[in-house]
Amino acid sequence: MRNWGKYIGWLWLGMLAFSVQAQNLPTGNSPIGAPVRSDSSRFLSDFITIDRIFVLGNRITKQSIIERELSIAEGLTFPTYEINELLKKDRQKLMNTRLFLDVEFHVVEIQPGSADIIIKVAERWYTIPTPYLTLPAAVRNINVFLDDPDWNLLTYGIKFTQFNFRGRNERLAAIAQFGFTRQFSLKYSVPYVDAAQKNGIELGFSYSENRNINYRTVDHNFQFSNDVLDAPLSPALREVTALVGWTYRPSYYNVHGITLSYSDALVADTVLGLNPTYFTHDNNRQQYLMLSYSASGDHRDFIGYPLKGYRWRALVSKVGLGVFDHVDIFRVSGSYSHFFDLGKGFYFATSANGYVSTPRFQPYANFRGLGYRGLWLRGYELDVIEGQSFIMNQNTIRKRIFDREFDFSRVIPIDQFNVIPLSIYLKGYIDQGYVSNTIPYEQSDRLSNRYLMGYGLGIDFVTFYDSVFRVEYSWKRDGTNGPYYSFRTAF
Repeated sequence: MRNWGKYIGWLWLGMLAFSVQAQNLPTGNSPIGAPVRSDSSRFLSDFITIDRIFVLGNRITKQSIIERELSIAEGLTFPTYEINELLKKDRQKLMNTRLFLDVEFHVVEIQPGSADIIIKVAERWYTIPTPYLTLPAAVRNINVFLDDPDWNLLTYGIKFTQFNFRGRNERLAAIAQFGFTRQFSLKYSVPYVDAAQKNGIELGFSYSENRNINYRTVDHNFQFSNDVLDAPLSPALREVTALVGWTYRPSYYNVHGITLSYSDALVADTVLGLNPTYFTHDNNRQQYLMLSYSASGDHRDFIGYPLKGYRWRALVSKVGLGVFDHVDIFRVSGSYSHFFDLGKGFYFATSANGYVSTPRFQPYANFRGLGYRGLWLRGYELDVIEGQSFIMNQNTIRKRIFDREFDFSRVIPIDQFNVIPLSIYLKGYIDQGYVSNTIPYEQSDRLSNRYLMGYGLGIDFVTFYDSVFRVEYSWKRDGTNGPYYSFRTAF
């Protein structure tokens, strides 16, 4: 029995490495446990002044990073009936930094009207070298691969991520990838560069080569060229990107960002011969600068798998700033999601997304829609529905049927991995949307410019390190149906 436990433990570690790569998320356990150890009804005064704040367990994380998330501070006074709820929200904010496995608050009244706060944190495993086997961006999701498996499409490599670098919640990530797509990239983000901890910066660089690329979309499916595959020594696409970004976080929940990026893409002449509109200028090289502004507000309880709260996002981008005349596109997108706790283990979630772009004619390489960047209607995982604009709405009702922690400390000696929570949710869902496409793509108009709907039943497995595995069976409006799988939340 002991050996079986050891095998199970290593199996969980393997699943962790795969799920972290699939979601590109930092790791940590589910937020299970009593968050606040106090009882405001026993306080001897109607108001409590915070005398001292002690933080325990932060061997790597700087205390200033923890204090940045707190609404309490030494010397502040609060009504006693507000203390518990206030500390619950502060714990939620600390958990959503994804720096900790768990956070506990202990309130100790040292004398009437005065209390100490003890914050006990359990840090995550911050250094993660992850070997991985994955699919290129053109395949979009695992369902596309399962529908027509081609092992030549797989990419493999190693991703090294240092979370909480220098104990300041900085992130350093490097990728060396081979196979269908060769990629070498480096990204470094610093959330706070000022004493007030409101301003941050981000730097990134990437070089990639693709053996083959989709040169056209036919009946909402990417088309690849066999001619390009026959010449593996001449990549179908070679691309260099670089970016510099600035972030501003004025409050606990709201973040603003400005990013300036550069892209230089070179495609094989074969691609332009198959699709002259892949780029809209008579050249197989496309260069552009892009300036983006983003704003977001995140009030979800736990961002790995939210059950309560809401989130909104807005993004405005200008692709092409006049330095090069290869592309000129203006994009605006936004989303809003709300999560409701209905009680007795039932939860409801709804989300809306919108996207608008101009001009009407855009290079195929830069055309977007549903099916890109992990955004699709459930039931339409196999479809690419391109257009200058779209709107979509997703709705899910869930019932938690299982919620438990498993202790593998006897077989896994590493504290960050030996307690494994597992929650299981049954769910039903219905998604709807509309994609507007005014470019006469006669080969891909079956789903554009018409009402789309998908619905179905499924089950979600939520486990340690914010990992989610979804199994769903969906029906589309035209009556087609089938099973689908995913390693990320729907929204």
